[in-house]
Amino acid sequence: MGVAEAAEYLEVSPRRVRRMLADELLAGHQIGREWAIERRALENLKRHRGPVGRPWSASSAWAVLAIANGDSSDLSPVDRSRARRRLAERGLAGLVARLGARAEMRRFYGHPSVLEPLASEPSVVRSGVSAGADHGAGIVASDFLEAYVPEAQIAALINQYGLDPDAERPNVVLRVVGDAVWPFSPEMDVAPRSVVAVDLLEADDERSRRAGAALALHR
Repeated sequence: MGVAEAAEYLEVSPRRVRRMLADELLAGHQIGREWAIERRALENLKRHRGPVGRPWSASSAWAVLAIANGDSSDLSPVDRSRARRRLAERGLAGLVARLGARAEMRRFYGHPSVLEPLASEPSVVRSGVSAGADHGAGIVASDFLEAYVPEAQIAALINQYGLDPDAERPNVVLRVVGDAVWPFSPEMDVAPRSVVAVDLLEADDERSRRAGAALALHR
């Protein structure tokens, strides 16, 4: 891609792309006065660095996910209209880079014996690879837990289950959501389809991303 196309893909200005090239934050090579940037370099940057442009607020991110899941009952008319417009313009998969503010991702190691009881906690809502099978995504990870937890509960869960944040090989991913924007009802133990799809699309492995892409297209 050229600079203009790369800027559109990353949702930043052409000037920002040139600055990233000059700082070697983005790989490319010059042909005369123009730059040529490989699509793979852009995809890797977007996947591993998160949103390059301005991320949305947590409440805006959750509004889009609610619309994608067909549940907008708690949204104001203004938030509902804006979220619908954003979703219609880009589709759920095209908005993943802007949804990072919905939660803070934290990785831990927990003894295999604690994964099932941790997943059963009332404040824990399974998602990603731990909820793909619940939505027919065809992906299962029995030795790994991925879930959402409210901010008010994270410290207690870490202490209760002896979760180690410094382990080299984490097997627990907890996405911590601010209490003011916690989107799940008390009876929920599995995240909605749209949320699971986005979590899978953010994964490091290609198999999970393919499952997330397929789930994002299912309405």
